[in-house]
Amino acid sequence: MKKFIALICCALFLSLNVYAEEKDMKIKLTIDNQEVIINLENNSATEQFVQMLPAAFEFRDFAGEEKITDFPRPVSLEGAPRGMIATAGKMFIYAPWKNLGIFYKTHSRIPDSSLIELGEVESGLDVLAAQNQPFKAQMEIVK
Repeated sequence: MKKFIALICCALFLSLNVYAEEKDMKIKLTIDNQEVIINLENNSATEQFVQMLPAAFEFRDFAGEEKITDFPRPVSLEGAPRGMIATAGKMFIYAPWKNLGIFYKTHSRIPDSSLIELGEVESGLDVLAAQNQPFKAQMEIVK
């Protein structure tokens, strides 16, 4: 009976740890003292991205719908889930270029297999959309 109780306690402890690791992780982009908060997805590409933070990124506009930037070092796309609907607020990796982007306008209503979702803007999308010139943003994990 003691072994059974110990086993149950161990299983409960492990399940709580897994739950804690899957809790929402957020990052903050700071642009001229304004903040953009992004809820992150839980996947291998996001894990690699988070390991690069904190870091400064230089964004530029692309196609009047998204802000894009390059990673400071390559991100492996192996095992990362592909396919995302390109709606306003989605942060992603564009697989052919292996760069980072955030849609501030909706691009499509159908899944695009060249996009790997990293997260979604919780607040501050208007701050991102208002940037008319290339800009620097400091990115860091929100604790």
